[in-house]
Amino acid sequence: MLNKSSPYHDACILMTTKHAKSIAVAPAFQEILGATVTEYTLDTDQLGTFTREVEPTGTVLETARRKCEWGMNQIDADYGLANEACFEPNPGYPFIPFSLEVLYFIDRRRNFHLYMRRFHTLTSYQHETVDSVEALLQFAARTQFPSHALVLRPNVWKPGEPIYPGIDNAKNLAYYYQLARKQSADGLVWVATDMRAHVNPTRMAEIGLLARKLARRLSTPCPMCHAPGWGPVGKDQRLSRNYYGQPSQQTESETYGCVLCDHTQTRRYTDYRTRYCRDRSMGLQPRQFHITP
Repeated sequence: MLNKSSPYHDACILMTTKHAKSIAVAPAFQEILGATVTEYTLDTDQLGTFTREVEPTGTVLETARRKCEWGMNQIDADYGLANEACFEPNPGYPFIPFSLEVLYFIDRRRNFHLYMRRFHTLTSYQHETVDSVEALLQFAARTQFPSHALVLRPNVWKPGEPIYPGIDNAKNLAYYYQLARKQSADGLVWVATDMRAHVNPTRMAEIGLLARKLARRLSTPCPMCHAPGWGPVGKDQRLSRNYYGQPSQQTESETYGCVLCDHTQTRRYTDYRTRYCRDRSMGLQPRQFHITP
């Protein structure tokens, strides 16, 4: 629901991206905050790529912040947004892919940064080494090709050698498979889902969910100083035992805080026995205000 009292009502928020991510972010910011999200296109691949053509030089959070500040500095914007992600095997279940999405926001008028992150396994991320067209087509069928693009390269590969991203039709898939196979020292081809947002609808949808969470938080004022961005901070207090007396991951309470002042509130759940740990939302801003992950 649109909050007409939001401090971002009618604001223009700059999103630094190369891959059309405002498609996912703009609807939530317009609907909830009444703000317009405008893309500013820069070659953000310079900060790292999923295919390792360019190795990342920092963490996911650091890269998201660098993207955001890079675009804002180009045109001296008051408000900025940027997104970054990583994809890897789930630490607890190596055969299940795992994703971390970060959406980073900067408000230079009020002098704070706020970011939200989303951990999930609802990702299309997969990769495999194939030795035949049949194996390649089986992989493509499992990964929602052609609506989700693929990346091909020789299996034996190092940075600077050929890589073929953005493959989204059968003709190109066959062509680049044969090309990569000829270039491969062992005759095998590495294939993966292309995780860039503009060619991966599953990822674009996840960014949209994260944008909605961030917009809702920015629409929530601090009860003390009325700054935007009031929301969960820090770690929940956890029950040591659940309803059945077993070790528990359920939460008993959660602390809410402000991104500008020191005001916090602890909220105790009356239904804590059935409430599980939720996604964390975190904030960080120039006066060294830090929220423990």
